[in-house]
Amino acid sequence: MNKRLPAALLGTVAVMVCALLLTRLDYVPIWDGRIYAACVSAAAERFTLESLRCAGHTSEAYVAVAGAAQMLAPSSAVPVLATNATLFLLACVAFHRLVRLAFPGLPALDRALLSSAFALQPAFLSAVVQPGLDLPLLPGLLWAIVFMLEERWTPLVLTGLAMAFTKETGVLLYAVLLSCYALWFELRPRRPLRDRVARVLLLAPLAIPGVAFAAYLAIKRLANPDRAVLWYTGTTGDSLAEQFLIPRLNLYQVNYAVLLLVLNFAWIVAGTIAADAFVGAVRAAHRELPRPVEGADRRTVSFLVLLTVATGYALTRFTTFGHTRYFLPVYALLFFPFCGALLRLGIGTAARRAVLGGYAVLLLASVTRTVDPVSRRLYGTFEFGSHSMLRMTRVTGECCAFGQDQLAYSLEFTVIQELMDSTFSAPRARRERVVVVPDSTSWIFLDPLSAGERRFTRRDEASAKPVVLEHREVVRGSIRPDSAAFLALPYGDNRRAIREMERSYDFRDERRVERGGYSLPTYRLVLRQAAQP
Repeated sequence: MNKRLPAALLGTVAVMVCALLLTRLDYVPIWDGRIYAACVSAAAERFTLESLRCAGHTSEAYVAVAGAAQMLAPSSAVPVLATNATLFLLACVAFHRLVRLAFPGLPALDRALLSSAFALQPAFLSAVVQPGLDLPLLPGLLWAIVFMLEERWTPLVLTGLAMAFTKETGVLLYAVLLSCYALWFELRPRRPLRDRVARVLLLAPLAIPGVAFAAYLAIKRLANPDRAVLWYTGTTGDSLAEQFLIPRLNLYQVNYAVLLLVLNFAWIVAGTIAADAFVGAVRAAHRELPRPVEGADRRTVSFLVLLTVATGYALTRFTTFGHTRYFLPVYALLFFPFCGALLRLGIGTAARRAVLGGYAVLLLASVTRTVDPVSRRLYGTFEFGSHSMLRMTRVTGECCAFGQDQLAYSLEFTVIQELMDSTFSAPRARRERVVVVPDSTSWIFLDPLSAGERRFTRRDEASAKPVVLEHREVVRGSIRPDSAAFLALPYGDNRRAIREMERSYDFRDERRVERGGYSLPTYRLVLRQAAQP
């Protein structure tokens, strides 16, 4: 095999990823991304400890870095994209290094194929473009694993501190990592109990990030006793501790399982792991010897499998929303049991490379289009011009409409912002003072809420912002403008909105903005005389 082929493959994938991200340079964050972009902008304008705390999260580490970058171009979204792209590059480097630790005897081409699939994971690229606090945890966890396996304790603790002060989930991930390491490498080996306990106690300094986080919460509580120190929005009334410790199965857990094991061809990974587990269970029942895992460091791979299961459990205990960004660490870790399963099943070299390469190609296709037939079948789709996207709220019925941040399962959602900008740059749209949208679709998708706080925009800031109403408000008659623009957002129930508003309004002058087969219709609403109050 040509020794230059793996490097050429990785270089080609890097170019493709850069090209995909460069096409999103003009993307202005919408939905939740607008909130996090606003935090970065605020930190760039006023760099204080309070400004580094974003939306109630312990986000000081990430916002400090992103805010410093934002100072270079305060009114542009490019610095945030560049910051996130750098973090993703660090994640890719850490992943490739971890692959070498886990599979030292695997041919370089196989490792390159596995790393290529990682770099093309649509959920990762979406998190790069859509600002948030979950992406920084991806390189944080991967590097923490590398440092732990290499027994480099100082950088491990520093990485743990950065994770703890990026988002509360970072402390959870770090605690899960320490627990799995102590269990697998210190408590599991056959030694006298006293020796095992002593070795675990020697790891006590690694708990510094957790201690620092607890001290931070205590200080915050003393300073503001009436204010919550941890942000959390759940769908049940149970406490965080109850949700973590008490196993449950509801539609949210079912949805999380689909996000992790089905979405964007993840069923290929899950199916391979399940087949390997089935064969292993049958062999164990017959008391046969464990199968060889050629090319792998068996102890390291087994540890990573344990860590994958524990991380998956930890991150799916809290019932919030079906956002793929919450599960980035699990998407990354699943690659290791996937590759281990291919090796343990005895898949030949050519077939194994075909599976890894084919999976990478399918991920690449999924970055900009919703093509996975299994995901389409499970979630259903909504029309977006001549294309379609997944109805991501179908399983749970959660907010909002067919999905908003839930739609950030790939880069396809960014077309929505591009079409909206084109729509509102038209002279007719600029004259409308009221914009009506379908129910549950108005969450931070237009201009900034207040000047100076959310500066990520290329629209005319001098012009007055339109009033945005959901169609239910208009139907109920609480607000009934004489005229308005109706924006038929693709992720809302436009048929119902039009049917209900036609009782009082005429829909005139349909206009469509189109890009690459995607389209966004707008109408001019005119109140009928008989419907006027």
